[in-house]
Amino acid sequence: MPFSTETWIRRADREDLDTVIGWMDDPDFQRFLYGDPARSPKQIREQIVSMLGRTAGHTMPGGVYLILDSKRHGPIGLISLQNISWRNRSCNIELYIGNAAARSRITAAIAIYRTLEYCFDELNLHRVGAIIYAFNTASWRIFEKAGAVRELTLRDHIVRDGQTHDMYGYGLLRPEFEALRARYQRQSEDVSLRAMIEYLAREETGAPS
Repeated sequence: MPFSTETWIRRADREDLDTVIGWMDDPDFQRFLYGDPARSPKQIREQIVSMLGRTAGHTMPGGVYLILDSKRHGPIGLISLQNISWRNRSCNIELYIGNAAARSRITAAIAIYRTLEYCFDELNLHRVGAIIYAFNTASWRIFEKAGAVRELTLRDHIVRDGQTHDMYGYGLLRPEFEALRARYQRQSEDVSLRAMIEYLAREETGAPS
């Protein structure tokens, strides 16, 4: 059973191009964007145009691009499902929160959980992987709270602001995610994603429910 929330994901289309390209001016968006941060705005724009502008020429695509949408803010983030293997029922996910006004730990958590629901419930995948920068503490902690396992560490793999950083590789299996949902649903009748995230945060810090 999916958790209810006022934030949802949908397939990205050409009408989202201007919004996503507008996010490129935000240094934080470029900081977390995978690849060389020294690329010119034109190169980054061409990358995003190629991502969102491609046509659906294959019935079983190797990549899916989603927009995180909000009743309050409108489009707030871009989600990329890459290296989809329909035979192996696996993929890798990338998440970028582009709307600075909506950027928060709760927003990131909702986006990740929504994406995991989509991967497991809609695409019927068995495994979801993620490569996360070590300095992106909020993202890898959320992924771990979902039950993911850190399977590898790439030491000094990227450079940001003149410093080298590790990169973590995570894997999450369908039974692990389903166990998390079942565990939370036993704790609360309010089956909302925000309530679940707040519950997990209290549990992590030892605060009373």
